[in-house]
Amino acid sequence: PTPLPTKKPSPGPTPKPSKQPTPLPTKKPSPGPTPKPSKQPTPNPTKKPSPGPTSKPSKQPTKFPTKSPTRKPTLPPQDVKWYPRSSGSGKECVQGGDYPPSFPLNGWVYETETDCCKAWQLNCGDKDVKWYPASSNGQNVCVEGTGYSWSFVSNGWLFNSEESCCDGMNLDCTPLPEKWYPTVVNGEKACIFGEVESYLTSFDSKGECCAAYPLACPTTTTTTTTTRPAVVTPPCQPSGGKGCHWWPTLDDEMENVKCVYSSDWPIEAADMLYSDHDTCYCAFNDC
Repeated sequence: PTPLPTKKPSPGPTPKPSKQPTPLPTKKPSPGPTPKPSKQPTPNPTKKPSPGPTSKPSKQPTKFPTKSPTRKPTLPPQDVKWYPRSSGSGKECVQGGDYPPSFPLNGWVYETETDCCKAWQLNCGDKDVKWYPASSNGQNVCVEGTGYSWSFVSNGWLFNSEESCCDGMNLDCTPLPEKWYPTVVNGEKACIFGEVESYLTSFDSKGECCAAYPLACPTTTTTTTTTRPAVVTPPCQPSGGKGCHWWPTLDDEMENVKCVYSSDWPIEAADMLYSDHDTCYCAFNDC
């Protein structure tokens, strides 16, 4: 027999099971299958399958094209006109007949360069005679002519009259008084007649000027005074935006100054225009 047991027998079973059985189910079981299917299967197909492809195509493709494609139609020649064309970042007016056909319909072709330039506000073509600000004898004045820069067009410095120019540029265009005053002519002192600045000494007559400045009227030489015949103002018509005035010019021998009455005076004479012959003549000659 085995020796005495080495261990005590295991304890008895637990007094109660560890867990109680679950309660009754909370839901009913799902119903059984439906008694009949919802739809019957479709019947056999009603049409037969289409026949196989035809043995040959109905027509064979053509071998090669029979003719080359027609060329682009040529346009009839256009009249030579002035028209705008892009040039760099701006535009220019050019002359020719290769402008787009739409240009005549839009009114973008012109007879002259000037018409084209004016229509597109470009700095080209002939300049109009206008009044514009300029410097004369150190003074800012308004003069009439075409001697202005193209920048005057874009800056709005061109005017139709002297008055509007003076107002637009804030200039005092009051005509200077014409009087006798002492000055130096060809290195000699003299009393002359003309427009004089207010800060200069001036006189109403040559005698007063000579009395105040004897050296300007030397009497050591004997001169013969001749009576100048009366000058009749010739007919004149304004032209090119210029009015009719007396203005100085050299005689045929290019030695003495004479005065002429016309409207074709040069722009350089804009500040030497006079209303009568004697005033013009005496401004440059001894009277």
